[in-house]
Amino acid sequence: LRQPSPSTSTSPGRARGSRREAMPEKETPQARFEKELAVFKGMQEALQKTYESRMGLLAQQQETELVKEEFETIEDDAVIYKLVGPLMVKQNLDDAKANVEKRLEYISGELDRSNKVIEGQEKEVQDKQQVLVRMQEEAQQMAAGAGAAA
Repeated sequence: LRQPSPSTSTSPGRARGSRREAMPEKETPQARFEKELAVFKGMQEALQKTYESRMGLLAQQQETELVKEEFETIEDDAVIYKLVGPLMVKQNLDDAKANVEKRLEYISGELDRSNKVIEGQEKEVQDKQQVLVRMQEEAQQMAAGAGAAA
């Protein structure tokens, strides 16, 4: 019995060592465009999530500002309670005011950070959009050139 040589194949398909199998197929312009478009859509979704996160921070900031305004109008001998889990715990007015101030500082810092992230993401989305437009224009020029040649 003879064994098939490595250059022949007993199964349908290409023979081993064929030139096409050895070289990876070049990505078509359409495939590259679709890949870039998928990346672009992912970037847009990430940007949208960042916008939503920022909106949540703005809502927290407004709530905390309202609490701060309430503290300014409250009498010095008023009793303040803080919700800790399922319990209402008595809290000193000065401590409560300090906690609100710290919270406002924290939220402000998070908003600054969020704004910087948004700026960066918006720039990346714009850059990717320009790449996609360029790729589309090149494809149209190639199609027009192929159409004129035919």
